[in-house]
Amino acid sequence: MLTPFPETGRIEVPLALASDLLKAAKCLPLYDNKEFYSTALQRLVRDRIREACPDGFDSLIAQVSERIARWPYCVLVRGLRFDEGNRLFVGLNRVFGELVARPYEKPRAQLVHYIQPATDIPSPRGGRESERLHTDTADWETPVELISMVCVRADPSGGGRSRILDVDSVRDEVKSRLGIEALTRLETEVVPWQLASYCGGDLKWRKVLTESSMCWRRYTINLALDSGSAKLSDKMLTLLDAFEDVISSTRRTVDFLMLEGELVFSDNRRTIHARTPIANGNTSDRLMIRSWIRA
Repeated sequence: MLTPFPETGRIEVPLALASDLLKAAKCLPLYDNKEFYSTALQRLVRDRIREACPDGFDSLIAQVSERIARWPYCVLVRGLRFDEGNRLFVGLNRVFGELVARPYEKPRAQLVHYIQPATDIPSPRGGRESERLHTDTADWETPVELISMVCVRADPSGGGRSRILDVDSVRDEVKSRLGIEALTRLETEVVPWQLASYCGGDLKWRKVLTESSMCWRRYTINLALDSGSAKLSDKMLTLLDAFEDVISSTRRTVDFLMLEGELVFSDNRRTIHARTPIANGNTSDRLMIRSWIRA
């Protein structure tokens, strides 16, 4: 059995505050998703919503900041009510940094990103890449620091459960199951990562683990190796396989089902995440919206 989401990582938003925040968001004009690439507009939306209820807004942000700074480095917020124009979503996220994204290209590439099972990247190893624990934007020069996601519609069959695994647990599991030598190798030896074409398409060499952070997306490492521009020793390749087995099988992974209106923030440097498979994924109407935040 996996680890349930800890109560210490949950926040319940009072009904009155949720109503005030939604009302403030709805007082703003409707913006096209493409307009939200403007950091000035992001700030404007944040400031206008905060002006309507500064005490409640600041209290909520303080609670999120406090919880995300400690294990499991993610927080689940319940009780908010989001507008269809994503103004409240953008305003809350902008407190923590600039919202960033790959260049605009619907349906996948948008600042407020709509995630549907049918558009998830297929995995050469079966299933979808989103079903494997990973770091977001591992194919950027520097991955983003924070991820936020809202559940718009849950899968009616209960698929697509969220899974999050923290760096402290990963280090402990590697040390106990693979040994201190393996942990040291992952902390000291760099591996290649294939950067996205819109980031130049070069290779970036970085470590999988540090004392307080991690970066993992086997798909991106494999792309770099398949390019023919990078090689790893057989010993390191075997270690990467073993590492993936460890993180895929540990029971310390936090497992939970996000329901409509729930918001999760996750530290992208100290956690990796995935979702469980979704039956009939090509026709499921499950919908999540996500933002990447550069702190």
